[in-house]
Amino acid sequence: MWLGFGLFVAVAFGAWRVWRFTPPPPPVVNTTGFDPVIAIAITQARDAVQSAPRSAEARGRMGMVLLAHEVRAEARECFAQASAFAPREPRWSYFLGLAQLVDNPMAAVTNLDRAVRLFPETEFAPRLKLADTLLSLGRVEEAEEHYRHARRSNPNLAWAGLGLGKVASARDRFAEATNFLAIATQDISTRKAAHRLLLNVHQRLGHTNEAAQAAGILVGLPHDKPLSDPFLAEIERLKTGEAAWIELGDEWIKVGRVAEAAELLEKTLQTYPKSDRAMFFLGRARLRLGDVARAEAILVRAVALAPGNIEAQMQLGVTWLRQGRAREAQPCFRAAIQAKPNLGEAWFNLGLSLGTEIGHRAESMAAFREAIRLKPNLIEAYLGLAVVLRADGQNKAAADELRRALALQPEELLRRKLLDQLKLAEQR
Repeated sequence: MWLGFGLFVAVAFGAWRVWRFTPPPPPVVNTTGFDPVIAIAITQARDAVQSAPRSAEARGRMGMVLLAHEVRAEARECFAQASAFAPREPRWSYFLGLAQLVDNPMAAVTNLDRAVRLFPETEFAPRLKLADTLLSLGRVEEAEEHYRHARRSNPNLAWAGLGLGKVASARDRFAEATNFLAIATQDISTRKAAHRLLLNVHQRLGHTNEAAQAAGILVGLPHDKPLSDPFLAEIERLKTGEAAWIELGDEWIKVGRVAEAAELLEKTLQTYPKSDRAMFFLGRARLRLGDVARAEAILVRAVALAPGNIEAQMQLGVTWLRQGRAREAQPCFRAAIQAKPNLGEAWFNLGLSLGTEIGHRAESMAAFREAIRLKPNLIEAYLGLAVVLRADGQNKAAADELRRALALQPEELLRRKLLDQLKLAEQR
C-alpha cells in the first residue's frame, strides 16, 4: 500500500515538474493583410521559438520583430516570456517597457525601472527613456532624479540637460531652466526642442529680445535627431518590407550612401514592381549619381503609375526644368498643385517653367505671388517675380519685390543676386 502511494506521489510530482517547466507556446499573430515580406519574418521568428522553446533569446527576438512592425500586444507577450526565462537580461524588461508605452505607460515605468537597475551605469538611453516617461506622467521628482543621475555620469549629455530644463520650467524656475538648456541648444538630438522650450521660458520671463532671437533660430532648425539608443537600434534593424526598405533608402541618400540606396531600391522594386514611392526614391538616387537618363525613365514610370504622387511629379518636373524642357515640366507642377494646392514650391516651380515670355507673364507672376503667399520666406520666389515684372516693364514693382526679399536677410550669394536685379530695375 505504502509502495503504491509512494509511486503515486512520485508520478504526481514528476507530472507537476513537467507542467511547471513546460514552456508556454509563442503567441499566434494574425498576419492577414500584412505586407507578405513582414508576414514571412514573423512566421520565421515564431518557428525559431518553436524550435528552441526554452530559449529566451528566440522569444525576445520574436518580440523584437513584432515590435519593429508595431504588433505591440503579441510583442509584450514575447518579452514577458523572455524575461521569465532570463530575468537578469535587461533588454527584455526594457523592450517590454517600450512595448507598453503607448497602451499602458504606468506598467511601462515598472519595466523600464527594472531594466535601468539591470543595465550597467554607462547605458544612458534606458535611464533617459524612463525619465522622459516619468515626466510625461507628472512624476517630476522621480524624473529629475534620473536626469541628474545621467548628468552626473556625463555632464555633457544634452538629453539630460533638456530633461532638467523641462523639470525646472515645470516648477517655474525659468532662470535655472536656461542654464540647463545651454548644452541642449547645441546638440543635433535636442537643439530644436531646447530652443522651443527656451522661447517659452523667455516669453514667461518677459524677455522680448531673447524670445525673438530664439524664435528666429527655431524657424531655421531641422528636426532633432532621435536619441542615440543602441537597443532600440537593434529593433530598427529588424524592420523589413516595402516601407522599411524605402525609408532606409531615403536615409542612405541623405547621408551620402547613394549607390547603396540605389541598389536597395532596385531590390525593393524587384519585390514590389508597382511601388511608385520606391520609384521616386530610386529616381532621386539615380539623379544624385548623375544617371539622368535612368532617373528620368523611372520617374516617368512612377508618374504614369500614380499621377497623384506629388513627390514624383515634382522631381520629374524639376529634372526636365533643369534640362531646359520647361514646357514638358509644366504639367508635372500643375498636377502637384492639383493634388496639393498649398504647396508653395510647386507654385514657384510653375512660375519658373512659365518663364518671361509675353504670353505667359501674367500666369507666371500669379504663380510666383501664390508661392510667396504660401511661403513668405521663399526668397527665390521674390527674385523670380521681380525678373518677370522687369521683363514686363514694371520696374518699380520689381524693385519693391526685391527690397521685400532683402528685408528677409538672405544668405550672401542670394543677397548678391537680389542686389544685381535691383540695380537693373532701378536703371530704367
